[in-house]
Amino acid sequence: MKKIMTIAVSMMLVFFLFSCSKPEEKTVGGGGKYDLKGNTVKVRLWDSPNPYADDVKDVDKEKWLPIFEKAAKDYNCKFEFYTTTVDWAEMPSEFIKSVTAGQPAWHITNNFSAMWYGQLYANGAMEDISKALKTIKIPENYTSAAKYGNQVFGFVTGVGTEGLIFNNKMIKEAGMAKTPSEMFRDGKWSYNDFYAYLTELQSKLPKGTFAFFIDPMYWDIFAPSGNGAAALSQDFKYTADSKEFIESIEFLQKVKKAGVIRPVNTSKEGDPDYWGTPAATFDKGVEVAMTHRASWQWSGLKGAGIDWGFVPYPWGSAVTCSGDYKTLSENYTSAYYDTGARGTILAGVEKDFPGIPKDTVIEALVHLCFDLFVPQETQEELALLTAGSQTDEIDIGSFNDELSAELYDWYAKRARFNPIQAFNGLGIGRVDNGKGDGKTMSFHGLIYKIVNDNASARATLEAARPEIDAQIKDFLAK
Repeated sequence: MKKIMTIAVSMMLVFFLFSCSKPEEKTVGGGGKYDLKGNTVKVRLWDSPNPYADDVKDVDKEKWLPIFEKAAKDYNCKFEFYTTTVDWAEMPSEFIKSVTAGQPAWHITNNFSAMWYGQLYANGAMEDISKALKTIKIPENYTSAAKYGNQVFGFVTGVGTEGLIFNNKMIKEAGMAKTPSEMFRDGKWSYNDFYAYLTELQSKLPKGTFAFFIDPMYWDIFAPSGNGAAALSQDFKYTADSKEFIESIEFLQKVKKAGVIRPVNTSKEGDPDYWGTPAATFDKGVEVAMTHRASWQWSGLKGAGIDWGFVPYPWGSAVTCSGDYKTLSENYTSAYYDTGARGTILAGVEKDFPGIPKDTVIEALVHLCFDLFVPQETQEELALLTAGSQTDEIDIGSFNDELSAELYDWYAKRARFNPIQAFNGLGIGRVDNGKGDGKTMSFHGLIYKIVNDNASARATLEAARPEIDAQIKDFLAK
């Protein structure tokens, strides 16, 4: 087994498989190479302290002030910090309005939500930084969350994904021969294996306890990747009517019919509470043996005294496996969708740097962002990844066991960006709700309808194509 290190789990997410490029043509950081001629750089910070603020904590000031002071000297610039006056959901509109007015609200940011890229792209509110990124050592795939067509608007420094979490105590007390992670390790986690495991587990659990709980939305985001599929491709094609995606949704219908999925709780308003159900059951160690949980929710499980393990999603017929999990075919992937990127620059910022060519301004700002917000150690790790090197060290982090950490590390290296959530925010994927009231529902709503009403996945998803194709065409034409 690979060497296990107990350090912060966030560092584990850096080690990811990617496309290689020529490292000798790139630099690590840009300090001292660019001269912004004493101009002021407007910085947007999110979940990060302003080291110049009067109320900044001493520990944050000690960490961040030297970084900003060095950057100010290296780039010959001053800093001004942008403060928003609107709620999170309204920020994209605020940024777009500032660009339209010819006064970009900020020049660089440490954290830009991937959910916002589509909206700003459609309004021409960002600068393409693809040329500038060629001068930085960063894996090409680390730009996929911010790539639209041939243009790139940001980058990430690590890729995480989400999978299934199971209760070890429940499974052991039920008398199962292996845990889900051991099944996956041994290459026994196909749809057929997964179904057999859940039905056997259900038959052995106490009355009122269920083998599984799943929000169909999370299933349609993450599970199809395990069958080489997604609802929308990264080049903006509707692919939810592919046989691989349909197989994944039909399999969920089959699992639901088997009676192994705990019914969803309802809110006070009488609506299905998919978000609250696992928190009220699995997270308290009751009623549910396995469910979907995001990595930020894991620490709470350990704090609640729950002995939990991690297992990736199962695979369908499009994927092959000839031995243990390491023999899975390359089309078995994982997904991520909710991430924050760096390097995003609002359109028109060059006006704030008179006398400097636009390309130079953009390249300098990308490097400045890289030096400010990407630690030197991470820069060096990204350089190794870009050169094709990988580490054999695995971070056990907040995991309870080495196998779970090992499987997550492997799973995260196969992560691909799923644009479905960002597209939902733009209205792409919305279709008629079928109720005759002229209202629409999101793509996820369509999946809920298929699963909960046991509707034909193929007929429903094929029928949605013309409307969604038209929406994508209109979006790309903007």
